[in-house]
Amino acid sequence: MGAIGRYDPTTVLEKALPVLEESHRALANNVANANTPGFTPTHIAFQESLRLALAGGGSRSVSLKTTHMRHIVSQPKPHGLVFEPDTLELGRNDKSKFSIDKEMVEITKNSGRFQIFSTMLTKRYRQIREVLRMP
Repeated sequence: MGAIGRYDPTTVLEKALPVLEESHRALANNVANANTPGFTPTHIAFQESLRLALAGGGSRSVSLKTTHMRHIVSQPKPHGLVFEPDTLELGRNDKSKFSIDKEMVEITKNSGRFQIFSTMLTKRYRQIREVLRMP
């Protein structure tokens, strides 16, 4: 596996997984709001978001202070997500642009990408580990 552009494949995979995770969150939010009148679904443009994450632009991380040991620690968000506008025409009586079929297709595609990329990253880490074990 050669470098992709100027980036090592491991770096690309490491940056892609958080983008896919946030995309899955957006898709799950879309499904959760399926019956909300006037709801407009949000989608993350994967390629543009990954390109921005690799460039290191658009940091959205906010440090939160915990005041109790049982508080949940905030996880850093991926750098600069790019949202794409929804192009679905109005077709429901409640003026919502939501289509469960479209969202389920997107969830399936997103899950497949995540599975493939995480498998590739795992294999990459195994290769690195094996190289480091060599005498």
